[in-house]
Amino acid sequence: MMFRVLAVWTLLLLWAGTAATAQVCPSDCFGPTSCFRVYDASGQPLDIPGQTRTVLCAGATIRLRDCSGQNYNPANVRYALDCLAVPDTSTTRTVPPLPPGQTTGQLIIKQATLNPTPGPPCGSGQQFSRLFEVRTRPTPTFTFAYCGSTRSQVYVSLTNAQANIRYEVQVGSGPRQAVTNPAGAVYTAAPGATTITVFGNYTDARLCEGSTSLNYPAQPAPVVPLLPRLQVQGNDLLLSFGPLQSEYRYVLEQDAGSGFQRLADIPATASSYTVPGGALTSCYRLRLTDACGVLSLPSAPLCPVDLQVSSANRQNRLSWTQRAGSPVADYQVLRNDQPLATVAAAQREYLDQAVTCGVTYRYRVVARSPGATSESVERSVQTVANQAPPAPLLTASFRVDGAVEINPATPLTDPDSRLLVRRRLGTAAVDVPVPAQLPVVDQPGEVSPERVPCYAARLSDPCGNVSTEGASACPPVLAALALDRDGNQIGLTWTEPQGQGSGWTYQLLLLDAEGREISRSAVSPGSFPVQAPVPPADRQVLRYRLAATSTAGLTVFSNVASITRQLVFAIPTAFTPNGDGLNDVLEIKGRFLKSFSFTLFDRSGLVVFRATERSQTWDGRIRGVEAAPQVFPFQFETTDETGRRIVQRGTVTLLR
Repeated sequence: MMFRVLAVWTLLLLWAGTAATAQVCPSDCFGPTSCFRVYDASGQPLDIPGQTRTVLCAGATIRLRDCSGQNYNPANVRYALDCLAVPDTSTTRTVPPLPPGQTTGQLIIKQATLNPTPGPPCGSGQQFSRLFEVRTRPTPTFTFAYCGSTRSQVYVSLTNAQANIRYEVQVGSGPRQAVTNPAGAVYTAAPGATTITVFGNYTDARLCEGSTSLNYPAQPAPVVPLLPRLQVQGNDLLLSFGPLQSEYRYVLEQDAGSGFQRLADIPATASSYTVPGGALTSCYRLRLTDACGVLSLPSAPLCPVDLQVSSANRQNRLSWTQRAGSPVADYQVLRNDQPLATVAAAQREYLDQAVTCGVTYRYRVVARSPGATSESVERSVQTVANQAPPAPLLTASFRVDGAVEINPATPLTDPDSRLLVRRRLGTAAVDVPVPAQLPVVDQPGEVSPERVPCYAARLSDPCGNVSTEGASACPPVLAALALDRDGNQIGLTWTEPQGQGSGWTYQLLLLDAEGREISRSAVSPGSFPVQAPVPPADRQVLRYRLAATSTAGLTVFSNVASITRQLVFAIPTAFTPNGDGLNDVLEIKGRFLKSFSFTLFDRSGLVVFRATERSQTWDGRIRGVEAAPQVFPFQFETTDETGRRIVQRGTVTLLR
């Protein structure tokens, strides 16, 4: 033991003797015994044998001790912290702080002692100076990450590690653990620890330690991550994430058929990630892990939907593939960003027939599963047709005004298709103008059971295809004939509707002058002519219309067939107002006579009686006085139901 002490002492003397040969301050004058050492406040030496310059910590308390071996009186040993200051006898000093922003500097400490051998060159006193390096205490900066869910380990990464500093990690009150990999390593965590402290010490300095502590709060329970959305965007894939926990790490993984492999690390602050050129045949998932690789909580996988579209025969076909791997409840088909259909999870095709030829449509398919969707890229296709549309069928029915209304028997599936309608009547065939909005209305002119208008159509689609001509549709045509002179018996003949159905039943409608229905009765074709029900006695013009209904429920109407019966009226040529009860008044009689004007004049041309309805009669008095027997001129005027004006003039003789 004594030998070891002597050996160390000898080394210190040798070092001191070597250092003593260097002059620091201009006033230095020293002999072979000039020597002092530096210690910390607890007495630990700060000088390192073999190191040419001692490192001191800024702001640290140091103690200075003479090592000349001369046993000087302390009052005769003085120190100063520069070359010029007046030395004093204090041996406990504080290392001055460095200027702001400076981490290293220099400090001169000067010792003044008696000269044990007074004389040249120092006279009676010696001055000995040493140059020290001053550094600020290390200030480690670091981050940490939780490991597992039991807090038995923690991952620590230093962010400002320096090669000349040795570091240690202490978690809570646990032992200090040497830092082996400043970039990141796993350390044992003491149970119940609430802080993490990293210590730093210079490798070439003694007792110049710095530290930094961070709170180490209890970590939240790890939650299985969510991968709620996957979108194919061109050649890339965009994956969206649910909220991520900053205490953990996340890895995006890809399964191309041989199991999930790491694709990218995902920051906990991320809400999405783009996979350039992402494979449509792979599946993807987001896995929660930790810095130590203890935890592994993967999300449900999502697999891209690969959509293809094509068009033919005025219908668009969608087909898609999706690798098995993610649960699929169903597929939603979107057209022009609007939901179009929902199909079963096992289905991989959809046929869109509600499209217009020549129009371009945009499609997407979305695979839906609980809490997640996988969207295909949007693809466009123009609807085309290389086949002519089917020949259209028509319905044709007369309106009350005599026009024929033509409609497609079934709605046109393509609203931009155009009907080309042709009418055949007798030997003539003409094209009927078709308006932009249906129905088509045609004025065929005079018709009869021998001249029935029939209509047929072709269909032209926006792709330029024209169908063949469909079957002709002919409305029923009705004819009416009076079977007796007075028109009290009416015979009817009609044609059956053609090209619109079968199993027809008929109703005969009687209309007024405005086309309103007065009565309705069932009629059967039988043998023509079919006798109509007895007509009303007060109707001069009988207007008949036939309603034909097929077994399929289609009702079409015939033209209006009219019978005009003769208007009859009678004006007496004489009357005898003598009170015998016979022919005592002058009155107008007639059939279908609804309104008229009857005016009776005297010989001077003055009006003696006027009547406008049949209830008005004349008793032969003029202003209350019986007129003398004479002849009175009259004028009668009426208009029948057809609008024909009838005027009659004559005389009436009054007899007594």
